[in-house]
Amino acid sequence: MAEIEIGPLTDRLGDDEIAELKARMDRMGAPKLPEDSDDEVASVGDLDDDVLTEFLDRLDGNDAAAEIYLPVEFDGAIEIGDLRVGSAQFLLDVLEELKDELVAEDDEDEDEDDDDDEDEDQQIHGRELKRAWKLFFDGATAAVLRKLPLHIRA
Repeated sequence: MAEIEIGPLTDRLGDDEIAELKARMDRMGAPKLPEDSDDEVASVGDLDDDVLTEFLDRLDGNDAAAEIYLPVEFDGAIEIGDLRVGSAQFLLDVLEELKDELVAEDDEDEDEDDDDDEDEDQQIHGRELKRAWKLFFDGATAAVLRKLPLHIRA
């Protein structure tokens, strides 16, 4: 199971990595990171690994896939170690576009005459993708409001 959480950067990055991230963000002209004011980790929810992988593939198609989303706005992503760091605000913008895609896919599925078992599997899969969308949306919104990073742990 993959976990989606909100918590301080120190949960995932060491001091050297955080310093490197801040320096790279500064060179990009991104706003300074808010100081971690809260050491408490808040769980947003859990997702099946396969659903997370598919959802991240969809985000990747929009250059928004990352393992950490920061509560500041900047373009692109930053590679720190083996983690990709993105903007929670950019994620929210991409999620708005993906929402329309998921609704359109639902409409297509309803219009098709498929085998009942296949139709049921597609409906379950569609519900899981919508749940992933909601968890990412709720997590990114909370991260921006609480000024804490959103972590995706596979």
